[in-house]
Amino acid sequence: MKKKSPWLLFAFILFLQFNVYSHTPETIKITIIDKSTKELLYGANLQWINTTNGSTTNEFGVAEIQLPHDLPAFLEISYVGYQTDTIKITKASDIKIALQPDIHLKEIQVSAKKQTSFISSIDPMKTEKIESGELKKAACCNLSESFQTNASADVNFSDAVTGAKEIKLLGLSGIYVQNLLEGVPFMRGLTSTFGLDHIPSPWMKSISVSKGVPSVKNSYEGITGSMDVEFKNSLTDSNRLYFDMFANQNARIETNLIINHKIKPKLGTSLMANGAFMPLAEDRNHDGFLDQPIIKQYNLLNRWNYHTDKVEGQYMVKVLSENRKAGQISDIITTPNDTLPPYKININTKRVEAFAKTGYIINSKSSIGTQFSGVYHQQLSNYGAQLFNTKQGSFTGNFLYQTNIKNDNHTLVTGANFVYDNLTESLDSLTIKHQDFVPGVFAEYTFKWNNKITIVAGLRGDYHTRAGFQINPRVHAKFSLTPNTILRIAAGSGFRSPNVLSENQSLLASSRRFVFNAQPNIESGWNYGISLTQKFFLFNREGNFSVDFFRTDFTKQAILDIDNADNLVHVDKLKGKSFSNSLLIELNVEILKGLDLKTAYRLEDVRATYHGVLMQKPLQALNKGLVALSYKTPNNQWQFDVNMSINGKRRLPNSFSGDNGKRYSPRYVLLNAQILKYFKHAEIFIGAENMTNYQQKNPILGTPYSTYFDTYQVYAPIMGATVYGGFRIFINN
Repeated sequence: MKKKSPWLLFAFILFLQFNVYSHTPETIKITIIDKSTKELLYGANLQWINTTNGSTTNEFGVAEIQLPHDLPAFLEISYVGYQTDTIKITKASDIKIALQPDIHLKEIQVSAKKQTSFISSIDPMKTEKIESGELKKAACCNLSESFQTNASADVNFSDAVTGAKEIKLLGLSGIYVQNLLEGVPFMRGLTSTFGLDHIPSPWMKSISVSKGVPSVKNSYEGITGSMDVEFKNSLTDSNRLYFDMFANQNARIETNLIINHKIKPKLGTSLMANGAFMPLAEDRNHDGFLDQPIIKQYNLLNRWNYHTDKVEGQYMVKVLSENRKAGQISDIITTPNDTLPPYKININTKRVEAFAKTGYIINSKSSIGTQFSGVYHQQLSNYGAQLFNTKQGSFTGNFLYQTNIKNDNHTLVTGANFVYDNLTESLDSLTIKHQDFVPGVFAEYTFKWNNKITIVAGLRGDYHTRAGFQINPRVHAKFSLTPNTILRIAAGSGFRSPNVLSENQSLLASSRRFVFNAQPNIESGWNYGISLTQKFFLFNREGNFSVDFFRTDFTKQAILDIDNADNLVHVDKLKGKSFSNSLLIELNVEILKGLDLKTAYRLEDVRATYHGVLMQKPLQALNKGLVALSYKTPNNQWQFDVNMSINGKRRLPNSFSGDNGKRYSPRYVLLNAQILKYFKHAEIFIGAENMTNYQQKNPILGTPYSTYFDTYQVYAPIMGATVYGGFRIFINN
């Protein structure tokens, strides 16, 4: 009965939705833009005069609103930082409205502040949007450093030597997150280990982090949520030229150049270049190993954007080259017989990727879209004496058809997609090859009622070469209990095929050896969640409070057991329970004019069955707290940011015979601060990370080539307090 209940719920909801009476009021679409920059405005409020009927624009600047019974009627449009406007609507047709930014009067200055991080009030999934202004609040050079002020996602180092970072959502690894680049799947397959470092943050316009099982439209992957990165483009970015430079006391240097060119009002191109360097060999904790790897990374991207009333196209190609060196800092080490070579790690990565997205509007009710992407990825590496090489060639295609059923309150999206992955992993004499063909079809129905209820029910079926035929239902619902109170619920399933060696290559920097007791071909699970968001006004200042709880139950999973105290990595299929419980409580409020406060508490209980015993997942913090303060002066000339994270204890794995008994890491606090100065065409910033100077003692256990050598048990920073600074220069269109 337990296995059938989600299907019964899904069928019941579909039955209710398709039998809703169709005599609902007609709706129109209204697009809101900035009058001067033509930028689409997300979160603008629309309301008919003398009624309670209203709507809010989505991330594309579009709002759907029901027409009153009698026309003409007057519609009021308001947006923070812009003049309120009133438009007379005389007929049922879609329109575009341009808002004028606030003006400065002789005696009174009207000003407002745009939020840089907020929870979407439109999306049925709980989605937090992190905009470029939020990324400027900390030392954020790439995607892995973009969540320092975010309470939902967590990013930690995977080991003590390579600099690899892993994102976690709901307490689970980022491999269970649906990673999207403007709706197109990316950072998947063999690219997950270092992929977060390969996306420069100055290129990003926004990041949308959604919790819970994602939509069926984009791919079959994603069990715990989705992360959608949106790049800047020439048609919406206000900068014609952008250049920045970042450096810290450890000689880390990063620089970016962005050139936008509007060839025509509806056609533009962007060129983005990035260089990231860590040339200095440092050993500040005197353990004989580099504190940070020596890195040379080059990124180059070219994208084209085309937008008319009927056709929208986005096309991009990106190339990457990275050399990463880590390991012992000296070429001379002390060994029993002085015959062993120094322990070195060399990782050379080459990557080329591209995507093409085209959308066609058939009529006022229907549209079609196509998405194609391809990637070639190669990594040549050695971990000491072990050779580890990977190669990936992938292609994805997606066709979507969207139409309204009688009116905008009933929307149906159907489509088909195809994924081809050619993957090779080689560890010394062990070679694992996969050719995955994954054709799939999907359908998603959206029902809206009176701007108070939105229900999205989706179903997709996929045939995977390794995993076989899979069917995954997903349901999301949003209830606007009041204009300021939103309740969301979600349930659904997802699956993926693991690539064990690539996704766990941080374990290679140790004396462990992989033992395959079984070859896991599929990971699948169910995710359930509920969230409540409450907006409020305190002393005429806006704030919001949110609480959410999500549970993930795995039905199939690849288990890597390093708790056997036998110095091995046992790879096996799940035999028992594996689950995650995640609770987040968050408060955001402007406590004084210009002073924003964010506080959050997160509890994540993650457990899995290892060698027949249900245990807490190693190196996963049970509790975490966040406090972030941001103050911008009234004249918008200075900005001051401070964020503090409180990290709870973590269970350390019993990997070796000397690790008998339960071991836990200590609790610790990290403190970061930054000062930002604004100029007309420039910004200068200076800041400090890890101001408490907390460092993990002995992050590397044992000595290379010995029985107990291990760099995996990292739970805290290896580097101490670090000072950084930089500047940004830009020329507007």
